[in-house]
Amino acid sequence: MSLGGGRPALEEFGQLIRLGEPVRTVRQAAKAVGVDEDRIIKTLVVNCGGEYRAYVLRGVKKLDLERVGCRMATPEEVLNVTGYAVGGVPPVLPIPVYIDRELLREEYVYGGGGDDHSLLKFRPLTLVERGVAVPIDL
Repeated sequence: MSLGGGRPALEEFGQLIRLGEPVRTVRQAAKAVGVDEDRIIKTLVVNCGGEYRAYVLRGVKKLDLERVGCRMATPEEVLNVTGYAVGGVPPVLPIPVYIDRELLREEYVYGGGGDDHSLLKFRPLTLVERGVAVPIDL
């Protein structure tokens, strides 16, 4: 699933938290909001033979690119297809988004909030319920 068209307001999907310092790593993000690192997610954009998709998974977990049959998108590709720079990509995008099923057990998690000074606190199940992401086993 994807949100074709324009960029939705991230606040429609959770609480946007503005930070005084940039966060570029899972550790920095966890420290900034005072949670364990396993509550921080990352949204990885991949290029699958010219088709782009995103995978949402725990920041401490690795995406098996061979298994999904894709390569990581370049920073330029990420910006072009999502409108966001690497380091701030939120889980709500105009391309197909797949979310790791294990995240659906979490009440809430924190992910990219659009730039490196923002995080989005959101309920993973909301993305599925609203048709923004498809759950899969990663």
